[in-house]
Amino acid sequence: MTLQQITSRVHVETAHLGSNNSIIVGDEQLILVDSPHRPTDAMQWNKTVSAFGETRFIVNTDHHPDHTIGNFWMGGDVVAHRGTRERLLTDAPTDEYLRDLFARIDPDAVALVDDYSVRVPNVVFSEELDLHVPGASLELTFRPGHTANSLLAWFPQDAVIFTGDIVCEAGLPSFQDSRLANWFDAIDAVAEHDFEYLVPGHGDVADRAVVDHYRALGREVVSQVASAIAAGHTRDQACDEIRFEDNIHVDTDEYVGYPDSLVEMFQRRSIARIYDDLVEDPSLANR
Repeated sequence: MTLQQITSRVHVETAHLGSNNSIIVGDEQLILVDSPHRPTDAMQWNKTVSAFGETRFIVNTDHHPDHTIGNFWMGGDVVAHRGTRERLLTDAPTDEYLRDLFARIDPDAVALVDDYSVRVPNVVFSEELDLHVPGASLELTFRPGHTANSLLAWFPQDAVIFTGDIVCEAGLPSFQDSRLANWFDAIDAVAEHDFEYLVPGHGDVADRAVVDHYRALGREVVSQVASAIAAGHTRDQACDEIRFEDNIHVDTDEYVGYPDSLVEMFQRRSIARIYDDLVEDPSLANR
């Protein structure tokens, strides 16, 4: 645990494999942002959170497992965009997938799979939703970008924005559920907020400089794919040739990351997604 207090009411854990996990402390109740990926982290996180008070809401910034698996071990209502609920109801990880994944990233959790079930959001919205607990209010806005159901969470009291994987300080996440136009629009939407602290989906808590840096990383890989298309390379060729640095799913000194096969799949699907979007709209190469 490396729990960091960034304001009087906001605490952030950035050391978990998977998404960053945050606590907004109201006068009596809590609002959480995203839940741990590894079940053993989730159970420990629940103990940590409980020391601050009762959880009223837990917000999922998208449907991906590294933001939602831990819901099962947390309290409160689960809140997300309605698309997140739909994806978790129709396309949640299978037990076989979870056993294989946990065997690598969280061996003690393999035995928990039989009793695990996906805890889907029971409070959903389409465009905007404000969450209120005594002493704290969080503004949620639908902002497709990293996924078609991503959201931004804005805590104006302390000028903190929680971006999920719309902006990641650690580097680029997968593009496989993105559309390029939305991806860049979402980054622009983050920049429009007058924030002091940005809590990314992955990586360290940051300031405004991270937005431009993250946008530049995206432009770099988009430029590579655009050059491949201009050179007449096929989609498969581009997927074979182009890679971006993955600092999110790989091993670190703190934890074991995803197997190489999954990391490779994310890369290929990401390049394919970018390729298809650029073929459809070449002007996106200039975003």
